[in-house]
Amino acid sequence: MSILFDCLLLPIRAIYILVKRDAQLPLEIYGIHGVAPFEQSRAVLETVCNALNSDSRAELKNHLRALVRRWLDSGPNLEQMLQDASILVATNQDSVELLSRSTLPQNERKVLTFGMRAVWTPTSGAQARLVLMSDYEMLETLLGEPVRQKGPNGKETVMPKAEALMLFYLLTVTPGCEKIAGPCPRCDRYYIKKRASQKVYCSRRCGNAATAVARTHERIASERRDKLARAKAAMKKWKPTATQQDWKHWVAMKTGIDPRFLTRAVTKGDLVPPRKKR
Repeated sequence: MSILFDCLLLPIRAIYILVKRDAQLPLEIYGIHGVAPFEQSRAVLETVCNALNSDSRAELKNHLRALVRRWLDSGPNLEQMLQDASILVATNQDSVELLSRSTLPQNERKVLTFGMRAVWTPTSGAQARLVLMSDYEMLETLLGEPVRQKGPNGKETVMPKAEALMLFYLLTVTPGCEKIAGPCPRCDRYYIKKRASQKVYCSRRCGNAATAVARTHERIASERRDKLARAKAAMKKWKPTATQQDWKHWVAMKTGIDPRFLTRAVTKGDLVPPRKKR
């Protein structure tokens, strides 16, 4: 028992996650030799990011985004993400019912637990490698449907839902997985954080552009508040007995404000037209 327990606690760097960057199926084993653990981690993070941002594989993208979003919202905290949440639901006006709701479907939780296997692989040196690979038969048993399918060109592909679960598995066992962040509020892309302080935007370009847009909106709002204040002050001075102009054109002449702005302000309820005194 102790030998098995020790094996389960092997450092993560002893498990080699081999991912081919341009592969259609990133869950297969590829002959990548002499790759440093950091480079392997980066390759996995880039593969996951590419899937999260894919324009050509919308179904995979949506499944994976749902998992990663739930993971990020939890802290990230995998135990919290996977635990059952008790909720009170009103069944009628006089009673409530305690329901148990899993934050992740039971079969998907089992896929994450049993859907991958580590293969002992010898090397030309003294050490062996543990290589992670998909157990497709187990995946099909757990999901209750075929996982592998033939594409239009006859090439075998993996069901998007299963591939998303396996990519999420690889993400969570990869050193540096906490660097995955997103989506960027400007471009809606997930990204790998370059620094710990990077929490909102995927790049300085997006951050600067978003800041510029926010400043433009604030400037426009400030100018509008100023126009409304000047218009209200001028409206108090308008006297129908002293001029033949209606209040709108008189205020526009005194303040330089476009009459169309005054019309829109009245329509929105920001200005109340002055009443003629009898």
